[in-house]
Amino acid sequence: MRDKLRELIGQPNVWLCLGGTNTWIKNVQILDVTNKTVTFRYEDETEREKRLWEKTTRIKNITEVEVKLVAYPKDTQRVAHIRGKLSNLLQQELEQE
Repeated sequence: MRDKLRELIGQPNVWLCLGGTNTWIKNVQILDVTNKTVTFRYEDETEREKRLWEKTTRIKNITEVEVKLVAYPKDTQRVAHIRGKLSNLLQQELEQE
């Protein structure tokens, strides 16, 4: 787990599950990983405020790690529009070479 957490330092879309409470913390920014601890930042939002937290916990408290690889809209019309834009950009890139 320590090696995996080290790989994810600075990477986006990382979710950590904390054991005991079985709580998922979404979109953390892993800052540091030592032999026994991991330090990360995350944002929490209520109706009245946004809060930025920095937490250090023991690596053994991390039960799962998930990384969101890609997200895209379910609306097929929007997906087709995005694909068209990407195709155009790729074509322009190829023409410039």
